[in-house]
Amino acid sequence: MKLILQNFDKMDSKIYKILINGLKFCLVLILLASFILVRYLEIHNPNMFYIGFTLAKSSLFFIVFFIICAFVIDTIKNDIR
Repeated sequence: MKLILQNFDKMDSKIYKILINGLKFCLVLILLASFILVRYLEIHNPNMFYIGFTLAKSSLFFIVFFIICAFVIDTIKNDIR
């Protein structure tokens, strides 16, 4: 865990900014998915459940994708130097 936090401190500022913006985008998607799932509890439309659940799964996947890609791109950029 310490190693991961140290890599965040050493990360290039442009890559870090893209990572933070990507995580903000994913947060908005998760909030939208949560809203849809709360509405599903009131309406009980199965399509709303599938849309909300799929959107939540996708946003969690994108969070992992942004973090892994940021570390990989930063490592490649540092190895080129």
